[in-house]
Amino acid sequence: MIRATGFDALRGIGELLRTGNCLIIGVAALVGYVVGGGRDFQTGLVLALSVASLGGWGNVINDYFDLSVDRVNKPWRPLVRGVVKPREALALGSLLAVLGVFLSMLVSPLCTVTAIAAAFLLFLYSWQLKRSGLPGNMLVASLSALSIVYGGLASPRPSASLVPGLYAFVIILGRELAKGLEDVRGDTATGIRTVAAVHGPRAAVLACAAVLFTLVAISPIPALFLGYGAGYLAAALLGVDLPVLYALSLLFRDPLANAWRATRVLKIPLFMGLVAFLLG
Repeated sequence: MIRATGFDALRGIGELLRTGNCLIIGVAALVGYVVGGGRDFQTGLVLALSVASLGGWGNVINDYFDLSVDRVNKPWRPLVRGVVKPREALALGSLLAVLGVFLSMLVSPLCTVTAIAAAFLLFLYSWQLKRSGLPGNMLVASLSALSIVYGGLASPRPSASLVPGLYAFVIILGRELAKGLEDVRGDTATGIRTVAAVHGPRAAVLACAAVLFTLVAISPIPALFLGYGAGYLAAALLGVDLPVLYALSLLFRDPLANAWRATRVLKIPLFMGLVAFLLG
C-alpha cells in the first residue's frame, strides 16, 4: 500500500480531476454565454464554475470505474498508484456533482435540468456506455458540446451557442477515436469495444481522419456565412486546423506509437476553437 504525503495526495487529486480539462470546459460554458449575447460577469462565472464542477465529477467517476483498465493503460493514474483511494475519489466526485447542480440552480430552472441530466449521463457513460465504443465516444462528444450550449441557455440568444457546440462535438469525437488507439491494449483486454479494439488501428485512424478532415473543411463557414470576423478565421486556421493536420500526420505515420502524442496535440484545437469563437 502506497502512503501518500500531503503534497502527493494534493497532486493526485489534481490529476484525478484533470484540472486543465475542467478549466477548458468552464471556458466553454463562458463562450456559449458570451456568443449568445450574455454580458453579466457573475452569471458567466457561475456557469463556468458549475460546468467545471460537473466536469470534475465526470473525470473522477471515469477513473473510478476505469481502475482495472488503467492498471494496464495508465499505471501512473492516481487511483492505480494509490495516492488517492477509490472511496475518497467517489466522495470527492459526488461533492462536485452536487456543487455543479447547486450552482446551476442559481442561474435558471432550464440550466438545472440540463446539469442534472449531464451529471447522470456522465455516470452512465463511465459505468456502462464506455464499453460500447463508438456510441460512448459520441456521448462524450455530445456532453462536451453541451458545455457550450449550457452557457448559451442563460444568454439572450441561446441558439447562437449551437454553432460552436457543433464544432466542439466534431473535435471531441475525433479526439475520442484517437484515444481509442492510445488505450487499445487495455481496452482489448477488458472488452471495451472502441473502433481501434474491434476493427484495428488502421480503421480507427481512418475514422478519426474522416471526422477531423470534416472539421477542417467546415472551419471557414462561420467567417464566410455567419458574420464571424478575421479574428475567428485566423484563430481557426492557425490554432485549430494546423494542429489537427499535424496530429493526423502523426497517426498516419505510426498510429500506436504516436497516439499519446497526437491526443495531446488535439487539446490545442479544443482550446483555440473556443478562442476563435470569442474573437469572432
